[in-house]
Amino acid sequence: MRKSLREIFKTLFLVLAAVNLGISSDVIPLGILFALGFVYLHWTLDKPVPLYKKRYAYGAIIPFALWWVVTPEVENGISPYVVFIPAWYLLFLAWLQKRSLGRGGFETFVIFDGVASLLLGMFQAGREGTAVGVVGLLLAIFAYRRLHTAWYKYLLFILLVAFFGLTSFGGWQYWKSHRHYDGGWARDYMERTRVMGFDPVVSLGSFSNNYSSKYSSQVILRVWDNGAPEYLRAAVYEKYVGHIWKLPAKQERKLYPAYYRIDYPVFEKADSITRRSTARFVWVQAALNNFGFLFAPYDAIGVAAKNTDSLDFYGTDVFASADGKHGDWYYVVDDSANGSAWQMGPYFSDSAYLQIGKSHQEFVDSVADIMGLPQRDSLQDSLSSGTYERTVLSLIKDYFVHNFNYSLVVPGVTKDNRDLLGTFWRAREGFCEYYATLSVLLLRHRGIPARYVTGFAHPERVEGRDYVVFRRYHSHAWVEVLWNGRWYSFDPTPPIRKGLFRQTSYLQIKWEGIKGRFARIFHLLKEGEWRRVVDGWQVTMQDLLDSPWIYGLPLLLLLIILARVLFRQFNRRVSVKPDRRVMEWVRSLDYAEKKLKREGLVRRPGETVGSFLARIENSANSREAVNAVNALREYEKHRWC
Repeated sequence: MRKSLREIFKTLFLVLAAVNLGISSDVIPLGILFALGFVYLHWTLDKPVPLYKKRYAYGAIIPFALWWVVTPEVENGISPYVVFIPAWYLLFLAWLQKRSLGRGGFETFVIFDGVASLLLGMFQAGREGTAVGVVGLLLAIFAYRRLHTAWYKYLLFILLVAFFGLTSFGGWQYWKSHRHYDGGWARDYMERTRVMGFDPVVSLGSFSNNYSSKYSSQVILRVWDNGAPEYLRAAVYEKYVGHIWKLPAKQERKLYPAYYRIDYPVFEKADSITRRSTARFVWVQAALNNFGFLFAPYDAIGVAAKNTDSLDFYGTDVFASADGKHGDWYYVVDDSANGSAWQMGPYFSDSAYLQIGKSHQEFVDSVADIMGLPQRDSLQDSLSSGTYERTVLSLIKDYFVHNFNYSLVVPGVTKDNRDLLGTFWRAREGFCEYYATLSVLLLRHRGIPARYVTGFAHPERVEGRDYVVFRRYHSHAWVEVLWNGRWYSFDPTPPIRKGLFRQTSYLQIKWEGIKGRFARIFHLLKEGEWRRVVDGWQVTMQDLLDSPWIYGLPLLLLLIILARVLFRQFNRRVSVKPDRRVMEWVRSLDYAEKKLKREGLVRRPGETVGSFLARIENSANSREAVNAVNALREYEKHRWC
């Protein structure tokens, strides 16, 4: 009775694990199916036990992996399927082990897999699911307990589990109720999960956090293109008010999907340009929130973003979405186009990029005079030649290179400082945002339309790797300048001193290579790329079935097989021509046996010539019989020589 009760509790424990997992993962039919499977094993304990076969355990990985592939995507969170799918697999292993107990299956594995699936099934479970899990654990303790163990040991085990559970729950509640008392965790969270300087409104100096935090080496973007650009644009800002840059007041227009590339809707700057034979899609993988901006190079003619029904397209050739939750996207470039500059759009108004705030007018005027920037009229140059623009840009660049130093901090800049550009000018050192901002104002002051650009620059390139990496400290600001009706990039920031940023170690580079490969594999599996391969195979097979060769080849193969069979049969019938001497001895033996047969002397079935000769040697009376015996002696003497 005790043994059967233990078996009942073992079955109930596994049944509760299956049902609880089915409810928590919202796959109730599968939970019921597993529960019935364990009940079936309980009622067939007395029947012959099948042998445990590992190929079932290994083969089950395939359907569970396919299940993971078809699971829906979860933005900015952990997919519960990361927990539930392994739990289902462990439950299957528990059933497989219990099915073959004593013949390759072990009770230890049943306990381990069953308890693991029960605990994983309590992930995101409510009170009812937690209660079911606790009951299942108690049943497991009773069912798999060692006999003759003192009761107080079980009580101590239960109290220990309860203590750790209550401690974890209490710590969680305390953290939730006291987390607002200390802002340190919030600052660390912001540093870890956001890249500063890419908001629709950014303050001067916002990039400093990207350079100084402990996460400065964090990989932010992977661009899967060996020819990835040196500058990857995010946002282009229009107005500078106080120490804040702002995007254009409104987007130029809304972009809607032109067509779909697997699961990615494609958004085009102009109709049908991404369908050209020279258009190329480049995958960009983002680790953090991109604030809605789809980072792309200057010559991007379109983008493709998943789970997006529309995009905002600014007159600065910037693509942005409202949600800002894109973990990856594609940008499209035309390999036949020249991306060093791009044509000014019909939506352009140069007055917006010639504005300088009144509070900065006097300061910028004095800086321009100190740098010796000429007025346009002083050169007597036409607008079309571009000599004036090149002269001003060269003077700004040379002045910064010879009089300023690149620095991750600007001495004298504080939270209450309202004169950031003046402090930077006096300190003679700073980072990209200050150089780009002052350069934009100087160019506008001299009548050259210019705008402030943020993004990433100078990626990490590793030989043999088919993608480039932008780390947090690669965030950068530069300038776009208009002349001759085209926009050109201009980077006024002086060269960065070697060793200013922490160098990436050999192990970090190798580890990043491994992570990048896995990211690519999961992208191909989960994001639908594999379906393109399947579709390609389907088209190929359909073309093959429509071809007359598909029917001629099997017939030709059948004829070849038939010819080979006939050839082998013919070879079997054609015997090899024996030696002449052998044939003579065979005829001699046949002649002697015929002569002896007339005398009534016949060789018995299976009797050798030597035995036959010994038996009849003294029985030959006639002359012909004696001659036949002599012939047998000669045969026996010379046949095997």
